[in-house]
Amino acid sequence: MTIALYVLACLVGAILLALYFRSIVVVALLNSKSNDFVERNARRSAVAIIQRFIGRSIGYTEIQRRQAWIMPLFVLLAVVTWFLLVQIAFTGILWGLRIEPDFWRALSASGSALSTLGYLTPSTLVGEYLAVFQAAIGLAVVMLLFTFVPGYQAAIQTRERRVGWFYARTEDEASSERYLGWLLEKKDNGGIAEGWEDWENWFRGIRETHTLSPILSYVPSIYPGTSWIATSLSVLDTANALTACLGRQAPAEARLCRREGATTMRLIAGALGVGAPPRPHGRSADTNRFDRLYDALVAAGLPVIHDRAECRRSYLAMRVEYAPFIQQVAVATLTPTSVLDVTGPFPGAASASNEAISSAI
Repeated sequence: MTIALYVLACLVGAILLALYFRSIVVVALLNSKSNDFVERNARRSAVAIIQRFIGRSIGYTEIQRRQAWIMPLFVLLAVVTWFLLVQIAFTGILWGLRIEPDFWRALSASGSALSTLGYLTPSTLVGEYLAVFQAAIGLAVVMLLFTFVPGYQAAIQTRERRVGWFYARTEDEASSERYLGWLLEKKDNGGIAEGWEDWENWFRGIRETHTLSPILSYVPSIYPGTSWIATSLSVLDTANALTACLGRQAPAEARLCRREGATTMRLIAGALGVGAPPRPHGRSADTNRFDRLYDALVAAGLPVIHDRAECRRSYLAMRVEYAPFIQQVAVATLTPTSVLDVTGPFPGAASASNEAISSAI
């Protein structure tokens, strides 16, 4: 019975060590989406802890300030989990191989090697080799921490650079009407075909970063009162209006941007694991927004399709391809899709619901 227990301890230690190596490779090194239990649990725990301290009646600026702590807490929880996995794994190996006959002494020896303090090194040759190997793992965790955290920061800065550009042209309000108006102000209405490739690249960029590292979706915007989610919705609504109202005369770049953006928001929502999107339903706000966009295109003298009702149906049908997924991301991250008042209360902060956010969409 005792021998079987020792063998079991060694097996459990080997399994935990294998889980650690898989997790660290998936999170820090693997350049493709793969499910990892450490990343997933650390992310969900960090989000749950921080959002628990977000009240119902606080403003969006305060929500941003508090949610900025999600990323540091996530990194802390992930690193602690990795260290515990390694420490427990080597504890089982040291105790199971009888290098340290006492379990608690094996636990202390494992912590000594992992922390590189070296206050308790096993006296056997095998134990010394294991201590060196474990110390190398501890150093590797620290080095990887200082490697992928700057990568997170760079991804956020790249995302927010474009968000700041957008808000500067819409008078600090995420609005498809204002963005379309800015495009139409350019000489001879040539502006409606400009900039869509940049937005297409932006959507592809956040697809790469925010699906590989879903925690990035919770990191708030750098500029106070702005929202990358609101920016996404406004840009896609503008591209959608051009596609629906101009038909074949719409810029090909705008159609591609709308398609790539819709795919990006669907994949980001899937990476967050927020369940199925809400069922689409007609809303007067969508119709009113479309009418304003349609009227702006008509006033600019562009070759719009004359059947307004058909254009509206096309606009609403294509909007279903991205709006529900943006709504999911907005609910999960407590980020409104329209930031009009950054000091007043944001409804549903403590218990975000689809209804609370859908009113902004």
